Amino acid sequence: MHNGYKGGDKATPWKKAKTLKFNDKNEAKAEGDLNYAQQKRAAWYVADLKSAGQLDLKLEITPPGDGTNEDFDLGFEVLDPGNRVIARSDLTEGDDTGEIQKSKSLLDLEPGKYLVHLYLQGRMDTADFLLRAVFKPMSTVGQSDFPAQVAFVPALPMVPLTDDTPKSYKAPTTTVVTVKHTKKPKGPKIEKADAAPPPTTKSARIINMQVVSGGTQITIGLGTSGGAAVGMKGKVNNVSSGTFTLGACTERTCTATVAATPDQIKGSGSVTVGL
Repeated sequence: MHNGYKGGDKATPWKKAKTLKFNDKNEAKAEGDLNYAQQKRAAWYVADLKSAGQLDLKLEITPPGDGTNEDFDLGFEVLDPGNRVIARSDLTEGDDTGEIQKSKSLLDLEPGKYLVHLYLQGRMDTADFLLRAVFKPMSTVGQSDFPAQVAFVPALPMVPLTDDTPKSYKAPTTTVVTVKHTKKPKGPKIEKADAAPPPTTKSARIINMQVVSGGTQITIGLGTSGGAAVGMKGKVNNVSSGTFTLGACTERTCTATVAATPDQIKGSGSVTVGL
């Protein structure tokens, strides 16, 4: 059992991202293969944009053969120079989940290094891919019209250089008045009712199943980044024998063993965690 990366939880593959080499037509291409079991779960590429513009990405996916599960999907996301996700398509997000051709058009990008992340989501998944990139440079993005739209400051009152207060003027005197407050007796202390704790349950999709000793091992699309943790209780929705305890978790997924058949679990397709 492993998380698909050489080096385990300490792996930092994004630091070794391959640079997309654009030709004189501002086109680049990259291809490769991924294999979760062989700890080749993801591929990272960096598009180093020297000017502002638009970046079009097209991904062609060759999934594994008959051995793949029906929920196979190759994750595809793009991160900006601040490592913020600006486009994503995987089992939990995107309108092209499960498609073998995916595309992203990123408009009005500022100059900088943008990361392209391709990743498998099932432990038995493999895939070949071909990534094409086209960059359309622009002179500028979001050109400012400052200060054309800033209003002028109104005329300010004139202040004399010397004090023009009359010599006969005397400032009014004030009388200090002391007010005594009597303390009111305190009434009975009223204890506030404890506020109801916020809901802690989370829903997730079942992205993989495997028959094991004692039942069926499921993989759910919820990991430590989404609030899941080893030891949390859960239940396969609408399955009476679908209770489970999370046994292993990565950043994006968790596994558990359920005392139910794959057909029963497949009929539900989702779980609730944190019961």
